[in-house]
Amino acid sequence: MRDFMIIISNLTVSSKAAANAVVGALTLYDAAGTARAADFILDTAAAGFFGISGNNLVALRASLPVGFYGVHVCGNAEYVAQTDEAYFVITVTAI
Repeated sequence: MRDFMIIISNLTVSSKAAANAVVGALTLYDAAGTARAADFILDTAAAGFFGISGNNLVALRASLPVGFYGVHVCGNAEYVAQTDEAYFVITVTAI
């Protein structure tokens, strides 16, 4: 059983979204299901299209190409020595 889990609130963003548009909010949960304060980082393989701002996954630029993009997020819980990682597939739609 995993002690922590990273969840994202949304996996879809429009290709017409503005630069720095929020794709989804990231939350790190502990084994009891309690949301923990955390710092998030993004793997460098995010194709330069996505980034982290606070606890949000954001589009780094406007006019993203339509498609599917894998992102690897790592979260470090604050005040406890626990980390987790998650892989998400972000769908960029034409709408």
